[in-house]
Amino acid sequence: MTLVGRHIGRYRILEQLGSGGMSVVYKGLDTALDREVAVKVLHPHLAGKDESRRRLAREARAVAKLHHPNILEVFDFSSADAQDAFIVTEYIRGQTLKSFLDEGPMDPPELAAMVIHELAAALAHAHEAGVIHRDLKPENVMVREDGVLKLMDFGIAKLLDIEERMTVTGTLVGSPAHMAPEIIEGLEAGPEADVFSVGIMFYAAMTGRLPFSAANTTATLKRILDGDYEDPRRRVPTLSDELADICATCLQREPQRRYPDAAKLRDALADYLAGLGFARVGEELVSFFADPHSYRKVARQRIVAALLERSERQLAEKRTPRALASLNHVLALDATNARALALLKGVRRAQRIKTWRRRGLRAGLGLAAAALLGVGGWKARQGTPGQDTPGVTSALQGAMDTDMAPGTPGLQSAPGPQGSPGIAPFPIQGTTPATGGQGATRSPRSAGGPAASGASETEELAGPGTPHPSSTPAMVQHPDGPGQKPITDTRPAARAVTPPPVSPAMPPASVPAPGGALKPGARATDDASRKPQGHKVPVSILVRPYGVIKVDDGAPSAQPLQKHDVEVPPGLHRVTISCDYCEDVVDTIDVRPDGENVFHLRAQPKPSRLSFEYEPADAVVRVNGQERTAHESLQSPFEVRSPRGQSGFQHSVEVEISAPGYVTERRKVHLNPGEPTTLRGSLRPE
Repeated sequence: MTLVGRHIGRYRILEQLGSGGMSVVYKGLDTALDREVAVKVLHPHLAGKDESRRRLAREARAVAKLHHPNILEVFDFSSADAQDAFIVTEYIRGQTLKSFLDEGPMDPPELAAMVIHELAAALAHAHEAGVIHRDLKPENVMVREDGVLKLMDFGIAKLLDIEERMTVTGTLVGSPAHMAPEIIEGLEAGPEADVFSVGIMFYAAMTGRLPFSAANTTATLKRILDGDYEDPRRRVPTLSDELADICATCLQREPQRRYPDAAKLRDALADYLAGLGFARVGEELVSFFADPHSYRKVARQRIVAALLERSERQLAEKRTPRALASLNHVLALDATNARALALLKGVRRAQRIKTWRRRGLRAGLGLAAAALLGVGGWKARQGTPGQDTPGVTSALQGAMDTDMAPGTPGLQSAPGPQGSPGIAPFPIQGTTPATGGQGATRSPRSAGGPAASGASETEELAGPGTPHPSSTPAMVQHPDGPGQKPITDTRPAARAVTPPPVSPAMPPASVPAPGGALKPGARATDDASRKPQGHKVPVSILVRPYGVIKVDDGAPSAQPLQKHDVEVPPGLHRVTISCDYCEDVVDTIDVRPDGENVFHLRAQPKPSRLSFEYEPADAVVRVNGQERTAHESLQSPFEVRSPRGQSGFQHSVEVEISAPGYVTERRKVHLNPGEPTTLRGSLRPE
C-alpha cells in the first residue's frame, strides 16, 4: 500500500523513491519548514514489532550523533506510540554510487581511490563516535548533483557504547557479497568489518566486478571465508602496486591484519593521492562528477607528469628499482610516452655498463693472476735453485686487491729485491704493456689523479712526449738472452682514453677562466653547451584549478597542470592561461634574480547559460540580481559567470522562481563552464 498523497505527521508524502528489506523510502515535504526531505517508513508487517521499532530508533540516534559533510543528516524520527514508524533525513538530488559504477570501472584507478578516501573519512568520524555501519555497499552511497558523496542507511549500525546488543538471530543482516568474514561467522564486528566492506567497494570500483562473486550466496560466502579473490592488477594494468597493497590490506581474512579503523585507511589513501598532486580530494571529485570524460583525460596527464617527476628524482637518488616501478606505471598509462621511454633507455644502458664492468673486472683479475703465475714459473726456471721470488708474490697479491675496470692497462709486477725493476709479463688479451720495461702503473684516485683532471676510470695517464702504448711494440725479456726484442700483439688491445697534453699556456679542458668564461681554445663540456643562453632563474607557476600556460611568445605547456616549473630571465613576463573550459587570460609576473619565484595565478571559467522551462511560463526567475520570466529565459538565457580561480570548474548559483498563487521555489543549481543548462519543473500551488 503506497503512502503517496498522505500525511505522516507534518510530512506530506510526494513520491516513492525506493524500498528495501525493512522500509520504503519516500520523497516528502516538511510543511513546517517548507523543505524537501526523505522519509523512510518501516514496512507495516515490521512496524508492529517492538524489535523493529527499536532498531529504527537506534539508527536515528546513531546517525544523529554524527555531523560530517559525507554522512546523511537525520532531521526527525517517529515517537514510540506513533502509528507509522519512520525516520526523516535530508533529501539528496543525485544518483547512487551503484548506478554510477554500473556504467563501468573508474579509470584511472586513482579515481576509485578518491571515492574510497571520502567514504573512509566519513567512516572514520563514525568509528570515533563508536558507530559501525555494517552494511556498506554502493547502494548506500549517494552522489549528490554537485559531486559530494553521502553515506547513508545506518539501518543495522551497531553502537559500541550500548550494553544492549540487538541482533537478528538466524538471518543475515546486510548484503552477503559485501560482508566481512567475522559477520558471516557470527562473531563480534568491530571497525575492521567496515574496512573489509570498503575494500570490497574499492576492488569493485577499480575492476568493475566484485572480488568474491560466485554463482550463489553460499558460494559467495565460502569465497569470503576462504579469502579467495583474483589480484586486481591482472584486470587493471594501470593499477599501481601501492593501491593494490592498500586494497589487499583491507581484504585480509583476519581482522587484526587489516587497517584497525577507517582513519588509517583514509590516511594511507591521502598520502598516496597527495604524492600524485591530488591533495584536495573532495574538490577533485566535484570536478570529476561534473564532467567525467574530460576529467579522466586530464587526470591521466597529471598522474603521468607526477610519476615522471618522481622517477627522475628517484634516479638522481640512486633508487633505481623504485624509479623503474614509476616508469612502468607511466607506460601503463601512456605506452608511447617519449620522456619515459628515454629515461628507461638510460637506466638500461647504465645497467649494461655496470654489468660489463663487473664481468671485465672478474676476467681481468683472472687473466692477471694467470699471467703473474706464469711469469713466476718462468723466473723460477731462470733463477738458481732455491732462489726466492718475493716480487711475483707481492704483485699477485696486489693484483687481487686492485679495483680494476674493464680496459685498464696490463698490470706490472712489483719491484724485485734490491729495488730492481719488475719484469713485464707477456701481452695478455685485452691489455697493452708500457714501453721500456718500466711499468707505468695506474695512478690512484686522489686529488691529483685522474678523477681530479677529468679522466675516467679507464684512462691511462702518460707524461709529455710519451708515445701511446697501443702504438708502441711491447719490449719483453726474451728467454734466449739478456737483450730485448719487440713482440707485437696482434690481438685487439683494450681501449685507452688518453687526455691531450697539458701545456702551461693552456688550462685543462673544461676549466673556466677567471670570471666564468672559457679561455680561447678550451673545450666546453656537454653540460655547458646545453645551458640556455643568458641568465635564467627557476620559476614555479601555480594555476588554480589548473590550465595550460604560455610565457611571453613561447610555446604553450604540453599539459594542463596545477603546477608548472619553467626557467626565464629576471624581469617582467606575460603569462597566458588557457584550457578547454576557460577563457584565455593574461597575467604579468615579475621574476626576481634571487630568492624564490612562486606565482599563484587563476584561470577564468567560461560563462554558463541558464534557462528555465517551468510552469507557469510567466513565473519570475531571479538569478544573481537579474530577473526575467521562465519563458523569456528560453529565448534569452541567463549568462552566469564564475569567479576566477575556484577549486573546481563547476560553479553553483542560487535561483528563485515565484508566481502569484504558487509556493516560491529556491534552488541551488550547479553549472559547468561553457555549457547550457535548462531547469524543468513546475511550481506547487499554495
